[in-house]
Amino acid sequence: MSRRKKRRKSRKRLVYGVIAVALILACFLAYYFLHSSPPKVAIVDHLSFFPEQRNPTFVKECTNILEEGGLTWAYHKDEEVTVDFYRNLPSYGTSLIILRVHSAIMKENGKIILPPFIGLFTSELYSPEAAQNYPEDVEDDRLVRAFFPGEDKEYFGIVPKFVEKSMKGKFENAIIVMMGCEGLGYIVNASAGAREAYTDLAEAFRKRGAKVYIGWDGLVSINHTDQATLNLLQSLILDKRTIKRAVTETMEEVGKDPTFNSTLKYHPNTPDVGDYTIPNLKGSLIMNVTHTSPTAKAPTKTKYRAYGQCQSPVKTVL
Repeated sequence: MSRRKKRRKSRKRLVYGVIAVALILACFLAYYFLHSSPPKVAIVDHLSFFPEQRNPTFVKECTNILEEGGLTWAYHKDEEVTVDFYRNLPSYGTSLIILRVHSAIMKENGKIILPPFIGLFTSELYSPEAAQNYPEDVEDDRLVRAFFPGEDKEYFGIVPKFVEKSMKGKFENAIIVMMGCEGLGYIVNASAGAREAYTDLAEAFRKRGAKVYIGWDGLVSINHTDQATLNLLQSLILDKRTIKRAVTETMEEVGKDPTFNSTLKYHPNTPDVGDYTIPNLKGSLIMNVTHTSPTAKAPTKTKYRAYGQCQSPVKTVL
C-alpha cells in the first residue's frame, strides 16, 4: 500500500474518531441538561400532610393540565414542606408555583395583629428545641407558631418577613397561585370605617421577583379552591388567557365560595399585570418529566374537575 493511501486511511480514522467523540460529548451534554434542568412548575401540597385533606383527584387533574400544556413539574408534599423548603423555594427555578397550603391571619392573644398580615403553614412541628435550629428567624419574628383550634400540635409558619429576608434567590417573574385562606384578604377597620386589605405576603413575593400573586380575599373551603385552581390553570396554560381574564372566567365558572363568600383576586391589580399572558413555559428539553412526574396520561379536552373542606387555622407569634 502506498504512503498516500496510508495517510488517507489515517486521516479517515482521525475524522471518524473526532465524530465519535463529538457524538459522545453531545449525548453526555444532552443527558446532563435533561436531568439537571429544573421543573418549570412546582406543586406545593402541604394539605396532603393531613389525610382527610388529601385530594389525589386534584393532583391528577392538575398534572394532566400541566402535561397537556407540555410543562415539566415537581410535586412537593407532606413532610417535605418544611422551613428550609420554603427558604430555598426561589432557587428551584420554577416559573409557576401552586401553593396548596393552609394559611391564616396573624393573631396574638386571640386578637388580630395590626396592620394585618398572613403567613403560611409548614408541615414541620414546632417545639422550643426545634426553634433553636432557626435562631435568626425566631429572633427577628420571621417564623411563627401555627396551629388549628382544638388541636395540641403546633407547626412552624412563615410570614412575609421570612419571604423577604430568609428566602434564597429570586423568583424571576414567577406566577404564585396561593390556594389557602385569606391570601388577599381584608378586615373592617371600625374606627376608620373602611376595609383594610392585607397584601404584605403578596408584596413580599413580588419583592422576591414574582410577577403576580393570585389568592382569595377570605376563608375558602378546600374543595372550592381545588376546583377553582383547576379552572384557573386551564385558562392560563391551555387557553392562554391573560391574568385578568383567567381570574374573571374562573369566578364566572365556579362562583364565590358558597360557605365563606370569598373571591379570587390578583395582586398587583394593575393594567400591565392584568394584561399579562404567561409565556410558553415549555422548554426545548422536557424529558425530565419522566422522573419528576408519574406516567403521562393521554390529553383530554374536557373541563378538569376536583373532588374532594376548610378549617380556620390560627397563627401566633413565637
